[in-house]
Amino acid sequence: MALGDLTLFNDFARQLAEKEIDLADDAYKLMLVSNALVPVATQATPTHSTYSGTEVSGSGYVSGGATVSSTMGVSLAAAVASWTVGAGPHATWTATAGGPSNIRWAILYNDTAAAKPAAAFVDIGAGSDVNLATTSVYVTFNTTAIAQIEVS
Repeated sequence: MALGDLTLFNDFARQLAEKEIDLADDAYKLMLVSNALVPVATQATPTHSTYSGTEVSGSGYVSGGATVSSTMGVSLAAAVASWTVGAGPHATWTATAGGPSNIRWAILYNDTAAAKPAAAFVDIGAGSDVNLATTSVYVTFNTTAIAQIEVS
């Protein structure tokens, strides 16, 4: 199934500026949550715990989510810093009987930093819930960059 666009939380800039996160060396996870709490870019200091109360559960899904596979890193070309990742898919959940039926969002969060700050979110169901009992879910980031920062 195709997924929606990745949206960075505005707080992501603060996380970088205050050295709360290290894009090149920290581990990131994708946690699947229901529609009980709708993520918005302006959420103040979003973290894993902000959304953990709405995390889905069931067969085929492990609490805390999946570690984003492939090597993440940072590259610099001209005046653009890119948060990069290798070829995907970067997280996969295979359709499994008894899987959670109320998946709506994927929250990308830093699993290394103490506060486990959330960096971004994806609308998995494009406006509807997804049932892991009948539908596999995968997330593949753009290999050019997950995000870019340009100095001008």
